[in-house]
Amino acid sequence: MRKRLCMISLDAASHADGERLFSLPHLKALREEGTLCTRVKTVYPTITYPIHASLLTGCYPQKHGIFHNQPFQGNTPPKMRKWFWEIGQVKAKTLHQAAKEKGLDVASVLWPVSGKNPYTRRNFPEVLPLPGENAALKMLSYGTPLWVLWTELRHGKKRVSIKQPHLDRYAALLCEQLYLSRRPPDGLTVHLVDLDSMRHWHGTQSEEAMQAMERLDENVGRIVEAVKKAGLYEETVFCIVSDHGHRDAPHGVLLDAVLEKHTGCRAQSLGMGAYIFGEDLPAARRYMEENREKLCIGHIYDEAEIRAMHGPENVKLAVDAMDGCCFIDAPEETKGEHGFSLEYPQAEVLWLMSGPGIKKNETLERADLVDIAPTLADMLGLSLEEAQGKVQNALFL
Repeated sequence: MRKRLCMISLDAASHADGERLFSLPHLKALREEGTLCTRVKTVYPTITYPIHASLLTGCYPQKHGIFHNQPFQGNTPPKMRKWFWEIGQVKAKTLHQAAKEKGLDVASVLWPVSGKNPYTRRNFPEVLPLPGENAALKMLSYGTPLWVLWTELRHGKKRVSIKQPHLDRYAALLCEQLYLSRRPPDGLTVHLVDLDSMRHWHGTQSEEAMQAMERLDENVGRIVEAVKKAGLYEETVFCIVSDHGHRDAPHGVLLDAVLEKHTGCRAQSLGMGAYIFGEDLPAARRYMEENREKLCIGHIYDEAEIRAMHGPENVKLAVDAMDGCCFIDAPEETKGEHGFSLEYPQAEVLWLMSGPGIKKNETLERADLVDIAPTLADMLGLSLEEAQGKVQNALFL
């Protein structure tokens, strides 16, 4: 039987959210038709762009090269910093590329690090307008121009704003239209960010976050219903994934400014962690050790520890914040954060496979996030030879 893939990322959902999420109607229905793992070890750093590059490649950041949401940009003001927006910045083969090589039609909606993607026929990537930039023109530049223009002309007025939850609703609408088009995609990747936004703005267990979970289920349901209307349900494998959890972190520390003043080194914030860059890393380490309490530093990672976590090659020193604290680049209110190390429970995330060829109502005890891409490649008959994860054959009938 021919198989199609629908891969949906639920940003900011972790092991602790599994019971609630998969009790909601649409996710519950998929769970009953598939195999679920709620203890998937994510990758370091626990931030969105490196993890989503790992989801597409099956590689750790030290290999695929996306070590942060943004390249390190020193004195550039936070609001002016560029992000890793382009697929060409990923240094490993992606599922998109492998699918294109096999002649499959790939579409993608709001997937990180996927701009200017030659392997997708219809692409609406996640790119953010910087101050002075036009959002529509930027999307046309990084996405598939004619398709993006067509969607904007036909559906743009239905998008209330580019903030959440409006953007996720628009993403679900685009997915619906893709499946109901004359040429529905063989593979689709879509990134839903509502829960992550609510946890950043309001806190990990806030009422707003709980409501976001219900909206995630509704948006997943809208995509599933479109697949059914298109008559493709029996040949579609749904892959529901997540990237990281959150921890409450209401106290922000300006680590970068302090380190630069006293040691000349710089801190690139990860949220509840940070990379340390500079000419005199031993001096930075000594200063942080002497001022742990003031700087809210929970743990200092040396290069060997970073390598053991498969962390980025260009990072030789890193830190985790104490509970309830995070590292910020400018004075601002903060509620929930991620960017912590792999030792935290919130570093265990979710993976559901549901559809033809997948075991029904089964549980996979544990997996690594880098296992997801090679497992999908094996299922679709794709070549993903650079992947560092393993194929989880236990999912298959």
